[in-house]
Amino acid sequence: MSSQALNGDGRLVKVGPVRNGVAELMLDRPKKLNSLSHPMIQELKAAYSHYEQVGARCIILRGSGRALCAGGDVAEIRESIIENGRAHADFFFDEYTVDYQIATLYERANIVQVSLWDGIVMGGGVGLSVHSPVRIATEKTLFAMPETSIGLFPDVGGTWALSRLKAGVHVGRFLGVMGQKLGAADCLHAGLATHYCPSDRLVDVQAQLEALGDSANNLDAVSDAIVSVCGDHTPDTAKAMLATNAEAIQRCFGGSPSAEEIAQRLEADGGTWASKTLGTLRKLSPTSVKVTLEAIQRHQAVDLKTAFEMEYRIAQWCMRPQPHSDFCEGIRALLVDKDNKPFWDPARIEDVTNEKVEEFFAPLAAGHPRGELKL
Repeated sequence: MSSQALNGDGRLVKVGPVRNGVAELMLDRPKKLNSLSHPMIQELKAAYSHYEQVGARCIILRGSGRALCAGGDVAEIRESIIENGRAHADFFFDEYTVDYQIATLYERANIVQVSLWDGIVMGGGVGLSVHSPVRIATEKTLFAMPETSIGLFPDVGGTWALSRLKAGVHVGRFLGVMGQKLGAADCLHAGLATHYCPSDRLVDVQAQLEALGDSANNLDAVSDAIVSVCGDHTPDTAKAMLATNAEAIQRCFGGSPSAEEIAQRLEADGGTWASKTLGTLRKLSPTSVKVTLEAIQRHQAVDLKTAFEMEYRIAQWCMRPQPHSDFCEGIRALLVDKDNKPFWDPARIEDVTNEKVEEFFAPLAAGHPRGELKL
């Protein structure tokens, strides 16, 4: 099937032609900040399969408007849970399958994905891009995995990626638990982004990649091409916070601390950053905080495939109403009623038992509509 055929009326993913081995794939739902719906995920699956079949060597992933992708369409997922439907199971099953297809593109098909973080990159957008070998931040980058604020956890392979950051697993814990928003400088410091490029030079990056020809899937050649365009440019560090607070983050999130220990360390620290962080921690879903810490800890020692399969299991256990999970309440407070006053159950991290956390890692029930994810 041609790229033109994949771009029929109403398509939310624009499949560009392959030029000299290089193709541009664009998420095109700008009014929703390219948030992923189930139809978009299905379009993405078809697009990546198409590029593998036609011999693409490099895929440039970008979003139209102000975002690469601001996440999944979680309000729609909440409705499925309330209606006792199965759409939420299908959404996560297919999303994780596509994310893993993308994550393994280079090793399976020798295709290099270059992800352009030229705007908002959150949640599901992280899943589409963070496992790419090349991730370019710009002055417009706004990266976060804020799932603990909605009763979820940093999924789509996020707990695996956060456990392996260049800056250290303690930084991964901080980012995963707190959902901290990052600009380009912090993304580079953490090791989330691999390159920096001013937004207005991305068109030159694409031209250089297309000029590589047969070397468009050579990682060194791709990196050199990006550096040739953007190498003298560095991100603004005025609002960067990771390096500035490196010692405090290490003190409070280092080792293998429990959520209670993190809270105690933040309180004992006494600094401005620690006090603000503690205040934010107390506003997040206590259950999600503890599940996130446990997932990051476990996924330090497994491969990406295993982490994805476990994250699917955790996500499905999150798709339960309270008191089993905080997800529906988190979405209600943020996106439905928009009162920003979630009532978490339990309300304090000290009241979330280890037994409750373990529930999220248990095998799915026999009657689950999709069963376990097997990649």
